[in-house]
Amino acid sequence: MTTEEIVTQQIDAYNRRDLEANMVLFSENFKIINFSDGSILIDGKDACRKMYSDLFLNSPKLFAEVVSRIDFHNKVVLHEYIYGRNGSTEKMEQLIVFEVHDNKIEKIVRF
Repeated sequence: MTTEEIVTQQIDAYNRRDLEANMVLFSENFKIINFSDGSILIDGKDACRKMYSDLFLNSPKLFAEVVSRIDFHNKVVLHEYIYGRNGSTEKMEQLIVFEVHDNKIEKIVRF
């Protein structure tokens, strides 16, 4: 599978709130990193599972709309709008970078 296909599958699983389809795409060493200060927000696949499980449970109308996308080697940059996060009626805008190694998402950097 290509990096582009892996990230597309993750977005689709996220939009279906399908925890198992989402989790098979992440590496055991997965991390979410905050770009502004380099802090690690999520460390490891178990923490990732907990985050998505809680998010999906608390967000029945969760949906990510991809505004633009750049595919570059083993990275995908997404500009997206998130709707319904934790029951919010506000649209959230974010820029994230997925990094893929050995057909698994290993890192997400949030801006």
